[in-house]
Amino acid sequence: MKRFVSSLSLMLLLSLTGCAGTWDPLDSATELVPGRAYEVMSAGHRYFTFTLDAPARVVLESHTFPGDTGLVEPAGQLLDANGRMVERDWVSGRNGNFRIERQLEPGTWYLRVTTPHASPSSFGTMERDYRYSVTLRVDRNR
Repeated sequence: MKRFVSSLSLMLLLSLTGCAGTWDPLDSATELVPGRAYEVMSAGHRYFTFTLDAPARVVLESHTFPGDTGLVEPAGQLLDANGRMVERDWVSGRNGNFRIERQLEPGTWYLRVTTPHASPSSFGTMERDYRYSVTLRVDRNR
């Protein structure tokens, strides 16, 4: 009987833990404001969001800082409202940065940015900052 209760307790704990593990990174995405740069200082995934109220041509870009060109190479993925990838880019922008330019329909959009060359070391991520900025430009006249 004791073993049955222990097994039942473990199954209950695992099922409750599974329910608690449904965190979606899109829920905590940082809002991008057209014309305002958002600076990132560390490696890893970052999620951004923006909403269009009318069709528009958007340009999403990363910008590395002097001295970091070639060392920090952010990659961008444009995601739709359901988190499905629409387009991605690694190096089409200036100095090896990503640049995504696309006509988009109204709605909520996401940008996932990663630093693919940031490899972990025994002290964390290569003992350096992975500084870059992300910008959004919206052209509604096209």
